[in-house]
Amino acid sequence: MAKPLFKSHLRRKLLLIALISLLLAMALELYTFGLHADFPGRLLRSFLVLFLMIALTVLAIVPGVSRAVDKVMK
Repeated sequence: MAKPLFKSHLRRKLLLIALISLLLAMALELYTFGLHADFPGRLLRSFLVLFLMIALTVLAIVPGVSRAVDKVMK
């Protein structure tokens, strides 16, 4: 039997981050540019940028800094 690619808690976090990124990207694009012919392309780029920024911050930077501070403080 194949192993799942992500554990369930990580998958849940990624789905939540993706949903938040999509909503933020849609709000930003609709407010800034409205509905034009290039809306899907702009939405995809905005989504990817927001998803990467949020995911890296939540899943890599904050835990890494927390571990480093815990290591220094011990």
